[in-house]
Amino acid sequence: DLGFDVMMGGGHKYFDAAQRKDKKDMYSVFRNKGYTVARNKSEMNAAPKGKPLLATFDEDGLPYTADHMSSSFMKNNIPTLAEMTAKAIDQMKNHSNGFVMQVEGGKVDWAAHANDIAGLLYDQLAFDDAVKVAVDFAKRDGNTLVVITTDHGNANPGLIYGKFVNENFDSIQKFNNTNEWILQGIKPTDSIAAVKERIEKANGSVKITDDQAKDILSYYQKAEKEDGVYNPKHLPFRMLAEIQKSYTSVGWISMDHSADYTELAMYGPGSQYMKPFMKNTDIHAFLLKAAQVENKF
Repeated sequence: DLGFDVMMGGGHKYFDAAQRKDKKDMYSVFRNKGYTVARNKSEMNAAPKGKPLLATFDEDGLPYTADHMSSSFMKNNIPTLAEMTAKAIDQMKNHSNGFVMQVEGGKVDWAAHANDIAGLLYDQLAFDDAVKVAVDFAKRDGNTLVVITTDHGNANPGLIYGKFVNENFDSIQKFNNTNEWILQGIKPTDSIAAVKERIEKANGSVKITDDQAKDILSYYQKAEKEDGVYNPKHLPFRMLAEIQKSYTSVGWISMDHSADYTELAMYGPGSQYMKPFMKNTDIHAFLLKAAQVENKF
């Protein structure tokens, strides 16, 4: 009903009639409203301008960047955040009244909740690539404000000082997959050797002991009811992060949101009004002023 020009991300199961409780085909609803529906990268790239676009590239949340980079299927079929950003700008850049677009690197938050360092770092870098797309457009356009911010801190990852801290932190560059990939792929019937092999395949330098593998496996013997958003299966993310700490020198304070000050950066017209410190509740009025839109509240 709101008539967004572009909506892209995961979430296929929320539109698919076969998976919805009400069996309603939401793709047909959008098509009947004039939307182009895309399910992969090539369909996204082929979507015509002048028509609104709905694109869902995975069942639920999109894959972590580290897992995406390790899969030829994902690289061929699921666009990066930067590629989605470029397509969205291209769809809307000629609007006579301008446009407003929100791009979120949403799984940085999920990774922090899971203490998943590869998930967090590589998704943050993917967001950085998307920021470059937006800023490059703003430089060419000359009339676009780009705002980079976040809503909260999370889990407070930090480097634990020590003799090998640099080498340990650099080892994350050799991680092929996330902790999400590791733990979601372990089965209760797996052997200790299989668990060790899976972690080594994903992390390279991380070699766990038989006892550590046994402790990880013990989580899969519990038949707990799935609940929550971030870790519904109650998998041992915290335990795996603690094991990795001696190899990566990355420690975590918690698995929850934190009250840190967060970054706010801007580029383009209106950025001159930004103050060194702003309350989050002031951002709404600030953006209206920067866009020269009357604030009626």
